[in-house]
Amino acid sequence: MKTILYTLAMLLIAGYGYTQQNAQYNHYIFNQLVLNPAYAGTKGVVNVNGIYSSQWSGLDGAPINQSISIEGPLFSNMGIGLHITNDQLGAQSQKGVFASYAYKLRLSQIFRLSFGISMGASYFTLNGGMLNEQYQNDPAIPAGTVTTTRFDSKFGVFLYTKKFYSGLSISDLTADVKKSAELLVAGQVKHYYLTAGYVFDLGKDFKYKPSFLIKEDFKAPTNIDLTSFFLFKNSYWLGATFRTGADIFNNKSLDKSLRTRDAIVLMTEVNITNKFRIGYAYTFSLTALKDFPGHEVMLGYYFPQKPQSRMLTPRFF
Repeated sequence: MKTILYTLAMLLIAGYGYTQQNAQYNHYIFNQLVLNPAYAGTKGVVNVNGIYSSQWSGLDGAPINQSISIEGPLFSNMGIGLHITNDQLGAQSQKGVFASYAYKLRLSQIFRLSFGISMGASYFTLNGGMLNEQYQNDPAIPAGTVTTTRFDSKFGVFLYTKKFYSGLSISDLTADVKKSAELLVAGQVKHYYLTAGYVFDLGKDFKYKPSFLIKEDFKAPTNIDLTSFFLFKNSYWLGATFRTGADIFNNKSLDKSLRTRDAIVLMTEVNITNKFRIGYAYTFSLTALKDFPGHEVMLGYYFPQKPQSRMLTPRFF
């Protein structure tokens, strides 16, 4: 396991790492601000959301991700949001703060289109002492703790109705402007996210929501999430995601052992009240890390506007 810890850490700090670098969440399905700044304000209410994610639990140095966000309408055609993250991977940690602004256009009686931009900074820390305990005198590993800050931005569009949504976003927009000259921060690359979903009525008390998410950075295999959710009495969500890697762009420089990223995620969310909700996700890895499951907990709260106005979209997504 110590070898895996070293590998995980060096994948993030090596200048030629070929892994998708952004933190991975399961509950983006219910709060897409973590992916797309254009999502801000589309619900029509102030939405606070917190996520705690532990990937490959039981594995030394495995990723732990924490996120808290708040978003809501500024005016009838604008939205704002704030997203704070804290990610830990072995000896490396990353803390980030991003503020989002979105402008919404009314395309028809049904369709709305939102454009969003997000700007912020990430603060990276690497504790070389944790790595030097096992790999002494390695010139690629700093003797103590080193830090650096990186400023960046995101852009996205979000098309939605009461039951349909589709979004496209790009993160790390300035990745090509300044290359990393140090091993602490891997050379960042742009990440692209394409997602869509629809809510079907299956009867008085049942709804069905299929969706997909494609994550691409043109360096690692394309990540694809295929998700199905059922909603009972507008209170109980139950569903699953099949996550896989597809070699769409045939990156020959990537080691074959990294091409398969298959996993199954079982998820549930319960609307405790009209305002408060809680969710949980359990991840089964179908790779060599199958003995290390993933856990994710989500808490959310809505603050209705006063006087209460009709939401532009139901709380299906």
